[in-house]
Amino acid sequence: MMVLLSALLHPLRDISLKGITNPATAYFGVSLGWVVLAGGLALLGDQSLTLTHQAWQPAVISGLALGCYYFGTLAAMRRGHLSIYYPIIRSSPLIILVLNWVLFGQSYSALAALGILVIIASGFLLQKPTGRLFDNVGALGLALLAMVASAVYTLADSVAMKHAEPNVFLFWVYLIVSASLGLAWLFTKSPRPKPMGNAGGQLVWSRIAFACVTSYASYYLILTAFQLRADPAYVGAVRQASIPVSIVLATLILREPRSRRRLWWAGLLAIGIAMLAI
Repeated sequence: MMVLLSALLHPLRDISLKGITNPATAYFGVSLGWVVLAGGLALLGDQSLTLTHQAWQPAVISGLALGCYYFGTLAAMRRGHLSIYYPIIRSSPLIILVLNWVLFGQSYSALAALGILVIIASGFLLQKPTGRLFDNVGALGLALLAMVASAVYTLADSVAMKHAEPNVFLFWVYLIVSASLGLAWLFTKSPRPKPMGNAGGQLVWSRIAFACVTSYASYYLILTAFQLRADPAYVGAVRQASIPVSIVLATLILREPRSRRRLWWAGLLAIGIAMLAI
């Protein structure tokens, strides 16, 4: 239930930031917001802002992978529709399964592996008609980069939650992410924010604040699930429920093209999740 709730919250960040004039700056603002939220919540919970020796390595790996994830997501979002790139980016469970098996010796039942494959397949079929996927090779490559990065930070997070509290872990991870996004902004020569009127500025900052709070809540739920020893491959697969949510929101809010046939693939995705639950 934690992972499903996280999946419902996750697309709200990209939806709220889509169309902002300076998306790189917006994502950087969200990242800094996470640092403030994590540090504040940790201090309110009387937690020390220090990581154990065992948690530092996964924290660094997670931070760097998240930097790549945000870069790939942001660049792909500039080039194509949310309903195209988002399903690709979120299709990392199979990579997580393979890495978890190779690196940590985790075994999976045939039903679980089949359920993950069903989820991934339905996630891809939820996209636009076949053929559109390869229209923009650059956007596809960036989405694949974000997908691999998503698998890496998911595994790192699951390891870290054996040795750290979520708020303390996120404080340090997002310091790394903020530094990564800041460097990417400098080296890619992203445009500087354009002056805005008071009303426009308030609207943009309210969207950034909304994206910050909802995405933080989504991530916190995932880390809590990892503390309860949830398998990262299962978590990554069940989070695929965010794909139909993102498509519905993109259709209703962003007016992106829609197709009724996607309901069938959404149903297939639900069957895959049910297979994992079994």
